[in-house]
Amino acid sequence: MAVNRQRIYHKRDRLKQLRAFYYAARLNSITQAAERLGLSQPAVSLHVRELEHELEAVLFDRGGPRISLTRAGETLYRLVAPLVEGVNDLLLNFAEQLQDTATGEVNIGAGHGGTAYLLPPLLREFRESHPGVRVHVKRCFVREGLRLLLADEIEFLTAPQESLPKKTTGDKVRYRELFTYELVLATPLDHALAGRESVSREEATTWPMIMPTGDTFSTQSGKSVLQAFGVEFNVVIQAGGWGAIKRYVEAGLGIAIIPSVCITDKDPLSIIPLNQHFDVQSYGVYLRADKRLSPVAERLYELMEQHYSGRHIMPATAATSGEVAARAVK
Repeated sequence: MAVNRQRIYHKRDRLKQLRAFYYAARLNSITQAAERLGLSQPAVSLHVRELEHELEAVLFDRGGPRISLTRAGETLYRLVAPLVEGVNDLLLNFAEQLQDTATGEVNIGAGHGGTAYLLPPLLREFRESHPGVRVHVKRCFVREGLRLLLADEIEFLTAPQESLPKKTTGDKVRYRELFTYELVLATPLDHALAGRESVSREEATTWPMIMPTGDTFSTQSGKSVLQAFGVEFNVVIQAGGWGAIKRYVEAGLGIAIIPSVCITDKDPLSIIPLNQHFDVQSYGVYLRADKRLSPVAERLYELMEQHYSGRHIMPATAATSGEVAARAVK
């Protein structure tokens, strides 16, 4: 394809066009790209259209609910990503040095899953590039985290999406999805259900159940997991924290419904998907709609997007019955 190089070289607002394309491609959404850039949706769409006109190429497939890159778009994204990320790092590093935030603090909130399973690798990478910054992580559930967010006690909250009354946040909070996950049934490796690809409600209720303490485990609809499952469980143990619950399951004290994001390949458990009973769940970040993040909080949020944006997380421990039997023998 012949490209008019003179038209490309002399076009203005190149950085705006490339950043609009970059974020739309990374987030698979013009709307989310507009929120990320602080622009209107028509403005981002215009930047992308201008870029397509100049390059004489269609960059996005706009046929579904979420946009996706065409082959030409994938080629451009590979070229653009390191450039835009380099500019973002330059601007953030400049702002940090100018505002002397390189030795400052950042306060965030996170649910148990985020605190124990998602944040550790991110904070390790963040600390390597920002050794002088002290990170405060407040472990909290969504409603308490939103209260802290609106009180300016934390800069953002990372937690599962919940259906909340409008009066809880008004128009001051927005939610941005990072990834999706599922609810799964965890059993010991030598359990009668181990290695199954599915389980019925009736089968699940015949076994002792281990649940989190209090009313802390809900689905996206706002119902508790037990309410959403629609049957009466024999709850024998309530424990605080997914780590403790997994150890009780491993010890053969019962089975448990656990978010897939809280299962690692080191957990000696059998995992049964429950996608026939529960919808896919969303995990993301709650932000103040009326306030920008500090430079260091912005960088931490960027890392979260780079690691998790667009992923669907299922545990590596899901196994066939043959694999479960072999692991149980060990």
